[in-house]
Amino acid sequence: MEYYENYPRSLVVFNLLFGLAGFAVSLIVLAQLGTWAWVGYLALYLLEMAAVLAFACTRCCYYGKTCGTGYGKLSALLFKKGAEEEFHKATSHKVAGILMLVISPLPILGGIGSLIVGFSLQRLFLFLALIGLLVVGFVTRPRLVCGHCKQAESGRCMMAPRKKE
Repeated sequence: MEYYENYPRSLVVFNLLFGLAGFAVSLIVLAQLGTWAWVGYLALYLLEMAAVLAFACTRCCYYGKTCGTGYGKLSALLFKKGAEEEFHKATSHKVAGILMLVISPLPILGGIGSLIVGFSLQRLFLFLALIGLLVVGFVTRPRLVCGHCKQAESGRCMMAPRKKE
């Protein structure tokens, strides 16, 4: 397996644009429920992003480099480097991961709720677009990002494929 020291810019741009599209559709889906839903999600999302940048990215081997998501360079602009051996072991890192798991299903639940509250073709299409973006993301990310991540080589990342002995 080929590990990237710095990910190709085209891959990072693809991941960032794809992520922004998913985030935008998530906000639109949640907006169908009211301002409280999308504003609450936005606040939780920003908290989760700050936690990932501060507690995960600072301990990653891609800190200050071009990682598959583009967060390595951003994290280096905002936070000091942490101990790489603590990647995925520190409690703060685990809290960031738990927060990510908590907010991830909210747009899907909001989309289902929106369809129950008031079905329309627009809501259905938005929900299907959200599901489509999630499925494509889950299918492509392991191959495009995780499959080339140096964290797999160190065995520190739970999402990265394990190196065969």
